[in-house]
Amino acid sequence: MTMTPELDPAALKAEASRRTGLTDFGAPDFEEPLAIVCRSLTEEAPLSADGRKAAAERTISGLIERLKLQQWFGLHPEIADEEIRAPLVIAGLPRTGTTLLYRMLSAAEGFAAPLFYEVSQPAPAPDWNFDPEDDRRIPAAEQAVKAMMAAMPELASIYPFEAHAPEESIFMYGVSFRSTREQSNALVPTYNDWFRDADKRPAYAYLKRNLQLLQWQRKRSGRWPGHQRWLLKTPDHLHGLEELLAEFPGAQIIQTHRDPVQTIPSICSFIRVLHAPNTARDDSIDIGHAWSAMFAASMIRAMDVRDRHPASFLDIQYRDTVADPRGVAERIFAFVGQPLTEAAWTEMESWRDANKREDRPAHHYTLEEFGLTEAGVKAQFAAYRERFILAEGVRA
Repeated sequence: MTMTPELDPAALKAEASRRTGLTDFGAPDFEEPLAIVCRSLTEEAPLSADGRKAAAERTISGLIERLKLQQWFGLHPEIADEEIRAPLVIAGLPRTGTTLLYRMLSAAEGFAAPLFYEVSQPAPAPDWNFDPEDDRRIPAAEQAVKAMMAAMPELASIYPFEAHAPEESIFMYGVSFRSTREQSNALVPTYNDWFRDADKRPAYAYLKRNLQLLQWQRKRSGRWPGHQRWLLKTPDHLHGLEELLAEFPGAQIIQTHRDPVQTIPSICSFIRVLHAPNTARDDSIDIGHAWSAMFAASMIRAMDVRDRHPASFLDIQYRDTVADPRGVAERIFAFVGQPLTEAAWTEMESWRDANKREDRPAHHYTLEEFGLTEAGVKAQFAAYRERFILAEGVRA
């Protein structure tokens, strides 16, 4: 029986190498945050015994993905020659309609969005024949979604995980250990403090390598017409917009907006569900304080980035995504310099008709259950609300 090692970086790396027979983890810029998160998980996170094992396995899995990515670049050095066109990126506070907008746009020809089965394992088996029908990642992802929903049924009301649906790019660069993946699974205060001011450029360099591999795979399997542009999405991008623009020159960013009074308790509810299988106690209050403060600080930096790169951003209000999707689509296509064709809109409209929010259970939450108040959230996000919420006539 395989024993799960302690949350020690050297032991976790050794186990990842033992399971794969590989030793090259790529650029060493993941070493510092790995050590910090391991210490934070060991000394601070209120993990149960099962939660500690899960944290170790999750970290080993991430390290294995690093090893497998390096293996593919070693087997096929030409992957590094793949040119990644400036992507179109959706970023915004969690629960501002980023997923709705992302999956709607993904239905239009010309955009390429990484799918859940691709982002969960960007590197396929080295003997894959590039036939999508024989891709072992697909049944693995289908089983993973099924297991996740069985373990956390509340997710059905919060986020629509699907093996074949476009998925967040944080899944691809989370193993840089420079993202909010770690905070999403446990309370890690020391890591969170480090993350706030950490250089996010290595995360985006790692994302680019993943995109190169995925693009090369899709070309080999006949799923890349040649004129596509990557469409990416995750609220995590708010923490590193400057680094994103530096790594992907010419990237265009759609920032979605909704009053934090509504969005912050919603994301806290999501995070509590993710924490629950791992924690030995209810950490709702800690989640509320940590996540509200984290996004408030990052939003201040994001506004500064916007002021220095105004032409790179397009603002979309959540209410418009819901009430006027065609108008939003027209604005986005104008932003990227393309006409919105009837064929593209028909595809997007068909996706919306097949994926109505009311077809999923309702999601209930309050500020108070996370130790937050309306006045407190408004104060934390005062500058953001003044510029993007109140100025637009949007009310909580």
